[in-house]
Amino acid sequence: MKTCYIIAGGEFDGFFDKVNEEDMVIAADKGHIYAKESGITPTMIIGDFDSSNQPDGEMVIKLNPIKDYTDTKAALMIAEDWGYDNIVIYGALGGRDSHTFANVQSALEFKKKNINVVLKSKNKRFYIVNNQLDYKFTEDNDFYVSIFAISDLVRGLDIKGLYYELNNFDLTNDNALGVSNETIGRDFKISVESGYILVIFEDKSI
Repeated sequence: MKTCYIIAGGEFDGFFDKVNEEDMVIAADKGHIYAKESGITPTMIIGDFDSSNQPDGEMVIKLNPIKDYTDTKAALMIAEDWGYDNIVIYGALGGRDSHTFANVQSALEFKKKNINVVLKSKNKRFYIVNNQLDYKFTEDNDFYVSIFAISDLVRGLDIKGLYYELNNFDLTNDNALGVSNETIGRDFKISVESGYILVIFEDKSI
């Protein structure tokens, strides 16, 4: 599955997945500095460059700073235009809380268009799920796994393989019941009948 990787301008810890030839890398604004420091060559650089100097190059797109979307969302829009339906964003967590929340909202917006967006760092991962998430760790890691409704109502929430399990539970977006569940093995399954949930992995070492 081809993937578009976006390096945003939030906190970046240097963690980055292996990129294949068919994949695309977009640096959003300050993300181009993180890319350079990490030895990553972006396919494209986009931004209004209010948090960094504009780099030289043919694949640099300068955005008007007066706009109705963030530089990260602009990168998502390009990934969509280029036909990517699997997107991973680094540098989307930490930094300004308002931008972290905006990135979650953008991930939800694109999920509703059947485009999977994962917000990722070395020790955290954010997923939007509207059907089923089967996850298997490649090694023994201890994670907190938090599950929140981000639509008004999530029906038929099932959790299997975590410390606290649920069966056919209806979760509303004002109920924090799903915070700080825990892994007890290498694999687990979360599914919903309808609605959207935010699933957050946090390494217990942090």
